Order: sequence, then structure tokens, then C-alpha cells
Amino acid sequence: MAPRALVSHIDRLVLCASPKAACRSVADFAWEVERTRTLPVARQRLIVFRNPLRRLVSAYLNKYVEHRRYREVSLRLCPDARLETFADFVDELHLHSFRCVDKVHFKPQRSRYRWKRFDRVFDADDLEPLCCYVNGLCGTEVAMPFRVRGDRPAAARAGVELASVAPAQLGRDELRDLIKGGHCPPYASFYTPELEAKARQIYRKDYRFLDRSLQRARLDEALHRKLSGL
Repeated sequence: MAPRALVSHIDRLVLCASPKAACRSVADFAWEVERTRTLPVARQRLIVFRNPLRRLVSAYLNKYVEHRRYREVSLRLCPDARLETFADFVDELHLHSFRCVDKVHFKPQRSRYRWKRFDRVFDADDLEPLCCYVNGLCGTEVAMPFRVRGDRPAAARAGVELASVAPAQLGRDELRDLIKGGHCPPYASFYTPELEAKARQIYRKDYRFLDRSLQRARLDEALHRKLSGL
């Protein structure tokens, strides 16, 4: 089950968002909506879901490249773990699951919640539809406190040319320097076909959840493609 902070209640409306899937934005938004709402809401459960492949790169860069603590804890638990590159990290997850890798930010999103059914699925990388939907239900005009900055820093999004690199093979120091310089490669470029196949196996529960949600019309085909593709 998810920590309580990741499950937000607006009367009988429940919003769920996992770590590295806009959880802080959603929690802040839900608190303000509940405080100012003017309409009663029907019982619903909504989940804010992030593309598993994008979430994996984002969490790796944030927790194992930009910060030291998570890597140090992992190596204390498993001194033989190889965590220097993204390829190493994916191999560790594929071979040993979450034996020594931080579970809070890397466990499948679907496995965090006890509920088997959600009424709607929203995209963590585009919170505007969720914002409009909840405001419409609650009679509010609360702005979403956007914290998600996309898959590259501003300088890279503006068109900075990157050197020819294989991001999955770059060490922590090299990646950290790129991020600090605003030149982090796009998330999709971290994946070779082999790494993508391993990541999809690691997050098979999430992909099954997305497929079932599509079958039951809880998200449309366009959103399903966005959340399940690369």
C-alpha cells in the first residue's frame, strides 16, 4: 500500500500518485481543492500514472546520480551491486528485483495500492486534464502546482546540441555534469532494445494495469500509447 501522503482525499474522491509520478503536485492540488470546493463529489478513485520507462530514468537520475545517499545505502546492503551506469542499474533490477535498490521510488506504480480498480487514469507528465476534471467536479478553479519539468533541463529543451554519447553507459559523474550543464540526454535515448525489454519485464505489473484500463475504457488509446510506449 502507498504511504498515506501519496493518497489524497477530496471528500469521497480519492487521488493516487506514486513517487516520481507527480505525487507532490497532486497532493498540494488536492489539499487546496478540498479546502475550497463548493460541490459534493461522487465516490471515485483516480490514479495519476507515469510512463514506466520515463519514470525509471527520472528516478535513477534524481536518486542515484544527483544524490549520493540512495547509492550509499544500496551499496551497504549489497556491496557487490553494480550501480555506476544506467545499464548497470537496470541489470541489477532485472536480476535481483528490489533486493538493494530504493523501493519507494522504483517499485511498480500499480503495486503501491490495495485497490484493484480505478475509475480513471491520468498522465503524470501532463496534469492539465486532471486539473480540469477535478475542478469541474468540485466547482473550483485551483491551479495545478506544476513541479514536473519534463525529460530534459531547459537548456537542452531549447535546442542545445549534445555530443554523441551512449547515455546508458555514462558513469554517474559524467551524467551529473551533463545535468548541471543543462545538457541531459532525452529519456528515450537511455534505452537500447535490450534495456527496454528488461525494463518492461521489471514493470510488467504496470503494463498489465495499463492494458486492463484500456480494455475497461478507463483511459483512451492515445493515452495508453503515451504511457506504454517509449
